[in-house]
Amino acid sequence: MIRIVQISDTHFGEEFKPEKFREAVRQINEMEPELVILSGDIVTWGIHTEFREAYEAIGDIQAEVFAIPGNHDARNDGLKYFRLYFGEVKKSTRLDDLVIAGVNSTLPDSDDGYVGEEQRRWVERTFRRNCINMLVLHHHVVPVPHTGRNQNVLIDAGEVVESLMLHCHGGVVLAGHRHVPYSTKLLRTHIIHAGTLSSYKVLMPDNNYNVIEFEEESIRLKLRFVHRGEVEVGRFAIKHGMPGAVELYRRLSSTHRVLFIASDAAAAEKIARVFNRLSPENMHASVATPESRRIGELLEGADYTVALEDFSRADEVWEELSQDEVEARLRGLVEKLLGAAGGER
Repeated sequence: MIRIVQISDTHFGEEFKPEKFREAVRQINEMEPELVILSGDIVTWGIHTEFREAYEAIGDIQAEVFAIPGNHDARNDGLKYFRLYFGEVKKSTRLDDLVIAGVNSTLPDSDDGYVGEEQRRWVERTFRRNCINMLVLHHHVVPVPHTGRNQNVLIDAGEVVESLMLHCHGGVVLAGHRHVPYSTKLLRTHIIHAGTLSSYKVLMPDNNYNVIEFEEESIRLKLRFVHRGEVEVGRFAIKHGMPGAVELYRRLSSTHRVLFIASDAAAAEKIARVFNRLSPENMHASVATPESRRIGELLEGADYTVALEDFSRADEVWEELSQDEVEARLRGLVEKLLGAAGGER
């Protein structure tokens, strides 16, 4: 079993309740968790004195602390102090078969959250198919009720949710932000929010934190109030895999860039024009010559490459085809790119 404690929204500074924090640290040290995850809003205004106070107090936690920033940490250029005391804003670690990826969902001087394409791709590369995968961020992936701002989710929540469904393979999302503990399930992904550990802006009977225990195929979640005991939220089965409909919709909405490569650019342009006439709305063909200075960049940006002469880096080579054969090949290429996505041809 792996035991993780999730704390969040400590809000060192003017919102901070030191007696709640000290008691929570005592309890956490008694539990001896493998890891403590701090899911953002460590401080209130993002200033240096707050971060220094937070670093010194969090140092009393005996377990390793895995911290990511929240929107309050990013205020007043505060991420430079976050890095000074808590390391990079994007990081990963692994405990046995549990892979943990933490991202920076903050925008400078804004309460809104955004993960962005670069971080989503990094998470996809970090996750492992045969492991339990955990994403840690500050902002909500899905709306959380009883917060007063139920729609305060990531700007790119749809893209993050799709990425989780395609690449999480059964796993967990940990977040904070609105000071309300809550858990729900999104297909095979368990989403767990922490409340505030030590802010006076507490929207529950008491300040609180999560205790999460991982076994081979299940998660046990407990909500621990600092001075009012513990609530067993439940035990949930971990189901790996992905619903087929997610991949279907992804293929239908994806774009396909085709690159035709030939020394005779004019001939390739004619073929590309025919392809663009035959292809559906989400495909487009362009042309390059093998001698182009940008050939490496163009190849990297293409989803499929067709050479009209011998070219080892092409996906297909079409040589000496008649006009009828070219059109037949183009129709076949369109079908290949559509794959099993279905829909009208």
